[in-house]
Amino acid sequence: MTKEDIQRVVIAFADGAALAKQAGFDAVQIHAAHGYLLSQFLSPHYNHREDEYGGSLENRARMVLEVLAAVRQAVGEDYAVLIKLNSDDFIEGGLTVEDMLQVAELLETAGIDAIEISGGTIWGPSQFHAVRFAPEALTHKTYYRKAARLCKAFVRVPVILVGGIRSLEVAEELLTEGAADYIALCRPLIRESHLIKRWAADDQEPSGCQSENACFGPIFAGQGISCVLK
Repeated sequence: MTKEDIQRVVIAFADGAALAKQAGFDAVQIHAAHGYLLSQFLSPHYNHREDEYGGSLENRARMVLEVLAAVRQAVGEDYAVLIKLNSDDFIEGGLTVEDMLQVAELLETAGIDAIEISGGTIWGPSQFHAVRFAPEALTHKTYYRKAARLCKAFVRVPVILVGGIRSLEVAEELLTEGAADYIALCRPLIRESHLIKRWAADDQEPSGCQSENACFGPIFAGQGISCVLK
């Protein structure tokens, strides 16, 4: 990418955030995880640039920080701007937990409102994919618990944890032990969009999500997103 390309994408992020606010969303989240563009800039595995956007961690984080600054200008100071960040790329020469903590500190200084901890890329080992087939999720484990706890001890902004959380019991345990300030769910809400309301109504049966990723089938067929195992 040329520097002009980079600035064009930075502006596109800001424009997208402004549209989201105009549409009535409560917040926006910058996606800097899972091997997508901003994740690749952060990762030494992918980023081999020799200009001010490559090399040191500060340089590799430059585009992410520019996106944050542009988004903040577009939505204002009183609107929540979050970021999804890899805790670890789980690939040789990729972003590490130690890198993540430094990036989190830079983001906090730059005014991020909360950091969601995730991990992996679609090109790494399948057991470390962000949307991995994960039978361990059914045994009350979570993917990035340790990394989230480290991040929470490292920054003052709220830390959100996602990945493998399928029950209210585990969600409450994560909050109680201080692993995170908030919990995020994805596939369980595809399975059951009113899951949180059900839990709030004292029906604490865990999500029926089997983490088998069959919900990708309708997506790739252009049919929207839905759980096919209901």
